[in-house]
Amino acid sequence: MCWASTSRTELHARAAQYLLDGITAGQWIEYVGTGSTEGLRAELAEHEALNEVLTSGGIAVTPVEDFHALETGNDTVDPEAAVTARIAATKQALAEGYTGFRAVVDATAVAITPQQRAAFVRFEHLIEHATSALPVTALCGHNLAELGDTATAELACLHPLTNLEVPFQLFADHDGTLTLTGTIDQTCAELLTHALGTAAALAPDHKVTLNARALTFIEPDRLLALDHLAREHDRTIVLRNAPPAVTRLLQQLPLTHLTNDAPQHT
Repeated sequence: MCWASTSRTELHARAAQYLLDGITAGQWIEYVGTGSTEGLRAELAEHEALNEVLTSGGIAVTPVEDFHALETGNDTVDPEAAVTARIAATKQALAEGYTGFRAVVDATAVAITPQQRAAFVRFEHLIEHATSALPVTALCGHNLAELGDTATAELACLHPLTNLEVPFQLFADHDGTLTLTGTIDQTCAELLTHALGTAAALAPDHKVTLNARALTFIEPDRLLALDHLAREHDRTIVLRNAPPAVTRLLQQLPLTHLTNDAPQHT
């Protein structure tokens, strides 16, 4: 889940219930944000129910730079190392008898610059695939006031749940494939290219499968753009469960690297 807010207070209000739900479910709980461990603990202590759990040692509190593995010498997330660390933490939580791993992560500080966001988007794609079958859940917070609408949308569109209004969403499903939902037109062309370009670059078998069942609309020009993107990355993009109107367009347009896996009807 991605939660866009305009202040720490707003994020904390949403995070409190999210953490309490995880505690009730028997999950390992971690609270991550900008600042010192002492400062973050003080934030949690303001909530009476969370303070009780915090005092008993039931919540881990971690500065964001310690939670995410960073590249040597800077504050950019190392995507592969960060994924490895999260999987290890989840397995440890399960081994200790917890039902899963749940975190609230204010990731604003590691998504400020374009370079940071590019790395974080890569991390988001990798972690979604790596944990699609694991009991992992996270509320990823981003401050709109610091990032701005466009940068926040780059991150929010990669989550199945978000409070930010985005034209489409692209995220890993439980079977490891990607799901594409929403409405895609010229207004979100750059956003789609950015999100799907990273996914295409990471595809291990030169094929990107998109479950398009909940894709409500896509312009013909955007299908041509997806075909071009796939060709640039030497990939094939397969739209699974595409709506009939999209299937007809796929049959009519001059596409070489974008296809549909639905049976052909005559």
